[in-house]
Amino acid sequence: MKVLLVNPPIPHKMRMLEFSDEAGRKAMSLRVMVGPPLALNELAGVIPDEEILILDQKTEQDQNPDYDCLAHLEKTVRDFQPDFVGFTCITAQYNSVKKMLELIKKIDPSIITQAGGLHPTLCTEDFADSKADIIAVGLGKRSFRDVILELRENGSKADFSHIPGLAFPSAAGMRYTKKLSEFSYQEIKEHFIMDEIMPNRALTDRYDYIIPYEKKRIQYISTSQGCTHKCNFCTIWPVAGGQYFHKSVDLILREIKHMERYPIIRFCDANTFGDLGKARQLFTRILEEGLDHHQYIVDVRTDFVIRHPEIMELAYRAGVRVAICGLESVNEEELKNYGKNSTVQDTIGALRILNQLGMKVNGNYMVTPDYVERDFEALGQFVEENAIFHSGFTILTPFPGTAQWEMYKDRITISDFDYYNLTNAVFDTKLPEPVFYDKVTELYKLAAASRRKFIRQYGSAEEKERVEAVS
Repeated sequence: MKVLLVNPPIPHKMRMLEFSDEAGRKAMSLRVMVGPPLALNELAGVIPDEEILILDQKTEQDQNPDYDCLAHLEKTVRDFQPDFVGFTCITAQYNSVKKMLELIKKIDPSIITQAGGLHPTLCTEDFADSKADIIAVGLGKRSFRDVILELRENGSKADFSHIPGLAFPSAAGMRYTKKLSEFSYQEIKEHFIMDEIMPNRALTDRYDYIIPYEKKRIQYISTSQGCTHKCNFCTIWPVAGGQYFHKSVDLILREIKHMERYPIIRFCDANTFGDLGKARQLFTRILEEGLDHHQYIVDVRTDFVIRHPEIMELAYRAGVRVAICGLESVNEEELKNYGKNSTVQDTIGALRILNQLGMKVNGNYMVTPDYVERDFEALGQFVEENAIFHSGFTILTPFPGTAQWEMYKDRITISDFDYYNLTNAVFDTKLPEPVFYDKVTELYKLAAASRRKFIRQYGSAEEKERVEAVS
């Protein structure tokens, strides 16, 4: 059986860039994330007996702005002739996915189509009028495997109603199978996580996932599902029903040993250090087994760094060179409103610890449309005084299905999900819009100067020489 898995494009509708000058756009270019659609690699891993093709249209479009996603999809479907097409989908991909579902059904109505991922899980009803046959709700590896097995065994007579974690659009409304939330933690851990099955990364090796700064290939690995915290803006923890499932250290190490051709490995978890004991064991074993020749990227909370600097030092010795931190705000009240359970002093102390270790911090701040001049000034001053490798600024975007959406939904002025990519104010700004975006641009310019300051203090001799050459 032939299976086509698609990572749709994210539309380049970015008002942040539209209002920026050339210097600002250059500084903003550093915020682009490069990497494979690991969720699709993982799905491919659970059906090794099928003929599978992964189409990463997000990467195609990022590398070629003139890329025609619908034309390419049509050509791929006609050439490959899949029996099943599955889409992963975040909010910014929603409109594209609906168009692609319609296209596939026009080409061949017999192709079974499925959508899964963050938006289908959080906003399942949004797909009620789509051309999807199946919606995956929540953690989807087990349900995906069972769908493919049912389809292979029974073809056009396949019945998916016995498979948990699914929904089916129909004229009478959305129909649901048994929800994963009805299972116990142990049942989900044993039967639905499927950690023992490794992703099929070879299916995306034809794409150039290269980190520009390092000029090295990157790959992702998942060491957990869900998160230990429940920040109100986050779409990740609800997918796991608020639970946290950590992969065993032995399985993580086995997977890393199969990733020798990737110099940079990112642990793409909401929180790599969600289980303190396993984090300590993981980085100790990486050292013991000689796997520290990779450069690792981790996500870590600032309050964890403050409480456990010894674990961060261990992680650095094991090869961790980049720490991604959601810094969010330099205002205590905002941090509280986001449900972060951390303080500005945590941020200051954590950045100092990570800088002194030699980790490159990729920190992200959230700019709300309610910001006025003094808010931008305070954030800019903080960025200047607390230099890190890269400071990024996303615009607060209430994603449907989150607690933050409930807080702001009555203020929403842009309902087109193409704009929900963290670069657009989707409700009215307090400052005039051109002034607001100009202030964001200035923050990125300050971040570029802060980056040079960081490199002069903490960078390698080569990095310092490069900075001086362009100064």
